[in-house]
Amino acid sequence: AAGCSKSASGQKAPEASLPELSRVLQTWAMTKGTYPSDLNELTNFPTLRGKRLPTAPPGKKLAIDPATRQVVFTDQ
Repeated sequence: AAGCSKSASGQKAPEASLPELSRVLQTWAMTKGTYPSDLNELTNFPTLRGKRLPTAPPGKKLAIDPATRQVVFTDQ
């Protein structure tokens, strides 16, 4: 059905891209005045609803870069 977050074949939700996450992070910070304590909270944002955080490459993790305030992959 249109607007359904799961496909008929039962595939996982699509991954949000790093630029998408960074845009939502900026909006989150402007509206709430702070950053989320857990990046998973970003997937509750309306523009990311139905998406999941991207899978990090081996040895990496998702984090907020304090210098650029962007969502990036960093070393674990």
